Amino acid sequence: MDTIYFDIETSGLDPFKHRPTLFQIKRASDKTIRIFNPGKAKLGNSQKIEGIKELLESNLVVGHNLKFDLKFLRHHFNIEPTNIFDTYIAEILISGGQKARQKGAATLETVAREYTGIQLKKDQVIRQSFNGQELTQEQIQYAAMDVAVLPEIHAKQRQQLKELGLEKVFATEMSCIPATVWLELSGTPIDVEEAKKLEKETRGKLESSRLNVLTILKEAGYRNLDLEGMPAVNLDSPAKLLKALKAIGLDLASTDESTLSAMKHPAGKALKEYRKHQKLLNTFLEKLPKHINPATGRIHANFNQYGTLAGRFSCSKPNLQQLPRDKNIRALFKGNNGSKIITADYSQIELRILAEVSKEPKFIELFNSGGDLHKLTASLIFNKQLDQVSKEERNIAKTINFGLSYGMGAGGLQSNLKDNGIEISSDDARKYIDTFFKSYPKVKWYLEEAGQSAVRDNEIRNIAGRLIKYRPATNESERAAILREGKNNPIQSLNADILKGAMGRLYHKLKSFRAKLINVVHDELVFEVPGEHAETVSLIVKEEMEAAGREYLKSLPVIAEVTVGDVWQK
Repeated sequence: MDTIYFDIETSGLDPFKHRPTLFQIKRASDKTIRIFNPGKAKLGNSQKIEGIKELLESNLVVGHNLKFDLKFLRHHFNIEPTNIFDTYIAEILISGGQKARQKGAATLETVAREYTGIQLKKDQVIRQSFNGQELTQEQIQYAAMDVAVLPEIHAKQRQQLKELGLEKVFATEMSCIPATVWLELSGTPIDVEEAKKLEKETRGKLESSRLNVLTILKEAGYRNLDLEGMPAVNLDSPAKLLKALKAIGLDLASTDESTLSAMKHPAGKALKEYRKHQKLLNTFLEKLPKHINPATGRIHANFNQYGTLAGRFSCSKPNLQQLPRDKNIRALFKGNNGSKIITADYSQIELRILAEVSKEPKFIELFNSGGDLHKLTASLIFNKQLDQVSKEERNIAKTINFGLSYGMGAGGLQSNLKDNGIEISSDDARKYIDTFFKSYPKVKWYLEEAGQSAVRDNEIRNIAGRLIKYRPATNESERAAILREGKNNPIQSLNADILKGAMGRLYHKLKSFRAKLINVVHDELVFEVPGEHAETVSLIVKEEMEAAGREYLKSLPVIAEVTVGDVWQK
């Protein structure tokens, strides 16, 4: 097996509208850089393309930001390299995730300068000039250099990955790239007519809630009225809204979410309702249809598989990970031509990870017996028998179980519960948290040790070996942030490793079923599958997701809950 250093130039960024216009190829065993213009060639009628397919699919392919290249290769030529080394992902991993969100920190230009001392000339005019026409010497030099720098970068990164013990995590990342290509090319189906209908309904609700807020202000004595006799207040201006609220005797510092939640006055609840409809309209219903690709009729979002410090996916253009868990919104995403939507998510995966890493016996015993952790926590906090725990008490315990692994304090607990309609005192919040840690001493020890370790060493690892680095704290606020992140990042990052492992497995397992991976949301995978394959695929998805989790969680079961329906399930 040889190592192939590879890059492409294209006529644009969208594989559905644009084409590859140049392939740059260098074998490790050959000093020559070969440049090939694929033109209008297609797989099956071009001997050259057939040769490139064989070359890329049977050797190690090294490139920078390979997701981009692989999308064009798969869409236009059905070329699918799977043995790959992405110098972009490698650089972020080596940095402990620090370069994940630093603009320009892991570009080929930056990485080449750091590893080889070569300053690539990334001229925008040249970059956008590869339209398939005859090449100038300047274009040839530009394209060749993108491949010429790769061997030295590859060799040095490979050594660093080995020295840092990151080879297994890197292998997981590489297995995930073809799955991410599959995800982005699949796109997400959306019912445009239903979206328009829901947008109209939401506009009506927004107007009703706006009038409700103004009516409450008027009844509370607000005197500056418009020609229609309603308060002349711009609800979308925080400054003007704050002034109006103060005019009716409400002494508030701001109009943010937590302040509105804490308000006793009916204006608080009414404003939250107004903002809910406004966000639904402005952030989702108005924007989603604008992202439909005319070539496919689907939304092809950008998924960044190393989008956060902890290695989680992020999503943009549009952000399909932040869609509200609202059945009306999710119902817009439905299968085409009789296809089914398979929704699969891990059951309480972060709590299971916390159980594994802390070795807390009560957690482990409960997960192994299939019990209800939230009810158990509630019974301990409220000193009640399991069968006497109320729904509200279970909800309090659920907030505590999830929140404490994110470093939540008494104030956070109080605020979170308030948002869900449950009011408790600050004394009760502190008492519940104290009882939680007394009941689960190994959880307390693990979280404290993880946080202190992150502050002390400016880095931490999860049990898969993923490295997470922090900038040294320069003040108490930064120290507190590292303390909090140090508790949660090993849990959150392992969740990401498990999900990526599952994606890599399913990419291979589901090829023959014409399945499309249409969304990834932290601990959830969503597929569109032909109706006749839905039942079989759902079983494979469950099996492979759970197998990916068992690689790391040895003390307790990993459960993937899978549903099949006509739409994306809530």
